[in-house]
Amino acid sequence: MKQKLTNNLGLKLISVVLAVVVWLIVVSIDDPVISRTFNGIEVELLNTDAITSQGKVYEVTDGSDNISVTLSAKRSVLEKISRDHIKASADLKEMTILNSVAIDVRTTRYSDMISTITPLTKNLKINIEDLEKKQLSINVETVGNPAKGYVVGSNSPSVNITSVSGPASVVSRLSRAVATVDVSGALSDIRASSKVVLYDGNGDVVNVSSLTLGVTEILVDVSILETKEVPVSASFKGSPADGYAALGTLSIEPETVLLAGSGSAFDSLTEIVIPPDAISIDGAVQNTLFTLDVNDYLPGGVRLAGEDYDGTVEIIVHVGQLETMPIDIPVANITVENVPAGYAAAFAEAGGMRRIEVQGLHAELAALDTSRITGTVDASSMKPREEFEGMEGFHAGAYDGSIRWSTPAGITVVGSSMIEVDLYFPAEAPQGAAIEAVPQGGE
Repeated sequence: MKQKLTNNLGLKLISVVLAVVVWLIVVSIDDPVISRTFNGIEVELLNTDAITSQGKVYEVTDGSDNISVTLSAKRSVLEKISRDHIKASADLKEMTILNSVAIDVRTTRYSDMISTITPLTKNLKINIEDLEKKQLSINVETVGNPAKGYVVGSNSPSVNITSVSGPASVVSRLSRAVATVDVSGALSDIRASSKVVLYDGNGDVVNVSSLTLGVTEILVDVSILETKEVPVSASFKGSPADGYAALGTLSIEPETVLLAGSGSAFDSLTEIVIPPDAISIDGAVQNTLFTLDVNDYLPGGVRLAGEDYDGTVEIIVHVGQLETMPIDIPVANITVENVPAGYAAAFAEAGGMRRIEVQGLHAELAALDTSRITGTVDASSMKPREEFEGMEGFHAGAYDGSIRWSTPAGITVVGSSMIEVDLYFPAEAPQGAAIEAVPQGGE
């Protein structure tokens, strides 16, 4: 049996191959009818003005304008047909009350040799709405950060308004239009082209496929400004109420401000100066707070650099109640000026102490060095204690002189101070008298 199967094996294999070839030839000659499905066929919309002429807009739903079509024909015919030879259309004049339109399909090649042509999606589905129009301002926004030491300045879009039209349900949701420019690492001004993106009231991007925009892309110029930090300085005017005084120091918060700008005004700016007219302490009886806006004191071309700072500065003028205390000043700290020529002057109290009352803030009084307080008597304004008939001008004798005190800042002498001054000829100097001044004037 085994020998029978293996006898003439070569001839048997050749017979099988020949049988297959013969079968293929027969099939090819027969050219049977077969079916093939073509996907991604776009449906052409006809007579769309049947809707738009009524002030309406339409939208194809469920992707029904992209369909699949099955063709049946002889194999030889289908092998010569591609997707490009299949056309589909829907006439909107034929729309039903259910807002659907029958899809018509055909081939542009071998149409008379097609057995059947069948769209797998039979009807185009349409959503119809009222047409709504709106105008939106185009806001320019930046993303990223310029190089260190620089900030974003102003921006200038080539167009700042766009018109939008489309289905009322979509247009009514529109809130704003935005053009975005990337400023990452920028050291100088930027000019860039930017697409206009629409957002709804929730901040979500709106699909514009169903909308018509007047402007879809704009050109934007963005300035890049240099920054620097400068101190804030201030001074005040006016006087506190009687019995009170300003401590002379101001508390300023913040002490420095970050600014941005360009040009000579920015380059030359070294501090923000708040003038005394803005800070008056007339009648103050306590520390007084002033809240000001540094923007009011910036030159043109200069602005605040920080987005989180509005320019508010708080200035406190410290005001305290004055106190008085008695102190003793050595008479040796008092001198006489403008002594008449030929005379010398001496104090009757030479070598003694003179008690006076001084006034100032508590801290200043506590730190007072009495040796720094000096007095001066102007001989030209002294009054003689005894008048002599027929004598004019100065003569030897006793006089009352007014002391003009010199005190450290913040300290004043309460009331007036008088002292007895003796004028005499130097050769007649009384025993123990001190010569207080060198003659400086005439009679």
